[in-house]
Amino acid sequence: MDLGRKLLIMICMATIGLCVSPSLGAKGVKVSVVRFGIMTDIHYADREMAKERYYRQSMVKMKEAIDTMNREKVDFIVELGDFKDQDPVPTEKKTLKYLADIESVFTKFKGPTYHVMGNHDTDGISKSQFMSEIHNTGISPEKTYYSFNQKGIHFVVLDGNYTKDGKDFDHGTYQWESPWIAAKEMKWLKEDLDADQLPTIIFVHQLIDDSKEMKRSVQNAAAVRKILEHSGKVLAVFEGHINAEKYDIINKIHYYSLISMVEGSGPENNSYVIVDVHKKGGMKVHGFRRASNAKLGIQE
Repeated sequence: MDLGRKLLIMICMATIGLCVSPSLGAKGVKVSVVRFGIMTDIHYADREMAKERYYRQSMVKMKEAIDTMNREKVDFIVELGDFKDQDPVPTEKKTLKYLADIESVFTKFKGPTYHVMGNHDTDGISKSQFMSEIHNTGISPEKTYYSFNQKGIHFVVLDGNYTKDGKDFDHGTYQWESPWIAAKEMKWLKEDLDADQLPTIIFVHQLIDDSKEMKRSVQNAAAVRKILEHSGKVLAVFEGHINAEKYDIINKIHYYSLISMVEGSGPENNSYVIVDVHKKGGMKVHGFRRASNAKLGIQE
């Protein structure tokens, strides 16, 4: 177990074991303002495993997660990027088919669905090609960063897949060790937060909380955090990309990174969570399979 996972558990977590939880409602969970499901780093492709990534199994893992989300009646679901992958020698046709196939399972959820752009979502196709195969409920199909409201909470989806000079990652030209949130997106983010008075939760693929992990972080993470902090509205940021659980709190904002769905063989190595946001802004994270439980801003 890595140090980050140990710290996460020591601070605020208790693992749930290797079987799917019974109904959360049956366990006496308090009624939340809003409840949503998250999964990350699905990396679906119809190919053999490599480096602990069981690409093909992500289809079955996703089906389990969607069945859970439907049973628990969450308000919406979001995947935090690296939704699809590609063959060792990729072709656009097959890559787009993998994307369409995993989207067909994701959209079996009986409610709104949302996507965060990940670096592997543009490793062999363009952003426009990716967006043409997926659906973000109520969002214009050309928008890779956007916001929406649910039950009195404002949600913001960021796209950290730009070069330093603001060009889109595209067809393998991306620099995964040097991602940026473009200047135009930074301007939009500030304006979006200024325009909405609701408490806010952020979704992003790469880290924006850890300057020590610059290869896994957007390079202008400090500037992004400054905008979030200045707004005074952001409760939490949920991240993917690092394929591990990690927790931090910086200037009263919770930063929570999730375990990937793709790593590890068998249903016991699946990973996804349901988040309950309560009236005073506290959050409970309910982990399934490898994912942990967490309390963010909740005092017993």
